[in-house]
Amino acid sequence: MKRILIALAFAFTAIGTVSAQVPKESPAKYAVATNSFWSNWYVQVGLDMSLQNPYKHNFAHVFPNGKTFGVNAAAGRWFTPGLGLRAKVNWENGIKLFENGHAAWLAPFYDCGVNMDKGGYLAFVGDIQLDIHNLFFGYDEERLWNFQVYPRAGGVYCFGVSKGSPLLGFGIGNTFRIDSRFKIYFDIAYNVVSSGFVGVEHDTGQSGSNGYFDINVGLQINLGNSTFKRVDK
Repeated sequence: MKRILIALAFAFTAIGTVSAQVPKESPAKYAVATNSFWSNWYVQVGLDMSLQNPYKHNFAHVFPNGKTFGVNAAAGRWFTPGLGLRAKVNWENGIKLFENGHAAWLAPFYDCGVNMDKGGYLAFVGDIQLDIHNLFFGYDEERLWNFQVYPRAGGVYCFGVSKGSPLLGFGIGNTFRIDSRFKIYFDIAYNVVSSGFVGVEHDTGQSGSNGYFDINVGLQINLGNSTFKRVDK
């Protein structure tokens, strides 16, 4: 619970920072037209780092015990400037290029290398994205930075112990505009999983929930029409 409260406090602090940094001359809110189903789609591809923090383990020791690297990919759509949905997949600790031979907290616990050798773990999540800039400060298609928050749900499968788990989480996201087609994204999320994800071993102190942070950075590619048309009153 303490880790979840820390994540939420971080999110609210970030929202406050957004409010403080938006210039007073930001464009006023205005109505936009609803686009066709085929508009406002995008895909994302990137790299990520996960910080796994099992129950009853000190987060101060997450380096290097719970640190891994991987890749992620996503597809999503903005239904309005403030509301979007995204489906995302993350493959962690399964690519030799990113191997961390000291990640002792990955199941099976304290048997370094087995998790990597068996394929790491695979997570599938769905995110409900809320764009804070567009919701509170008006839609601006040429805004350089947009800030989002998102609750998420999904599942994760750990190849190291051949077990899966449901997943619930909350994250914050940032996109930085390059041009009308490309953006850089940077996300941080905290994910709560069950003991099925880490394996039930005597060393884990099992009971309660387990969780991990994931930190993602990569390229977003907008597909087709990615803007909303202004409707004059």
